[in-house]
Amino acid sequence: MIKHWRIGAVVALSLIAYWLLLLFMKKPLFDIAIFDKAILNFYMGYELSTIIVSIAFLLVLYLFADKIRLSYFNLKAIDGVVRPAPLVGIKPKEGEGWKTIGLTFGSIITVVTGIVVYFQTVSGNELTFQFFPEVPLVFLFALMNSFTEEVIFRLSYTTIVANENMNARISEFLSAAIFGIVHYFGIAPRGIAGAIMAAFLGWFLAKSINETKGFFWAWMIHFAQDVVIMFFLFMKK
Repeated sequence: MIKHWRIGAVVALSLIAYWLLLLFMKKPLFDIAIFDKAILNFYMGYELSTIIVSIAFLLVLYLFADKIRLSYFNLKAIDGVVRPAPLVGIKPKEGEGWKTIGLTFGSIITVVTGIVVYFQTVSGNELTFQFFPEVPLVFLFALMNSFTEEVIFRLSYTTIVANENMNARISEFLSAAIFGIVHYFGIAPRGIAGAIMAAFLGWFLAKSINETKGFFWAWMIHFAQDVVIMFFLFMKK
């Protein structure tokens, strides 16, 4: 156990990073007041605050993962052999890799997230549509938020477990368990449904990093989800 102290240290640091995210959710480092909607000002301040945490976490990860450094922080590695998981419907056909599975399951996950978030945040309220500045900010904030959370809860575990030459499923379990727990108390999706969805997502995205040796699918699938979530949040009356 002492031999693999880096895994425990990175898990502890990821929880500290999560505590910082919660802290910034209440009081961001930056007090922004440039938009008409309070929620847009808040998210601008929040995302600028949390991106600092993710950059610092990358530095910590680089120092801790002394054998592989940030080799998994790779956006070009988008394909790889998919380990079947029949219980959740992952049954790749011959020749199917992450290029196919990532797009297929990513689309399904995004649609399901949209349905759940709609009923948790919008149902009973009116939606309005305003292109500027809402739509550009949806994409910008979704890109930043997904990056931060993937660095803290996915890249961290997959990298350090691989660095210690341990079973990749350990990082998938850590990602599922911790991501599910923190989303139980989150904004959207939240509660039991949110925790189950987040746990599955945590497992699936960690699996994508392990099997592609890259960050692309984890970031892009999470980004697509955050686009849907933030669209509903920003367009709600």
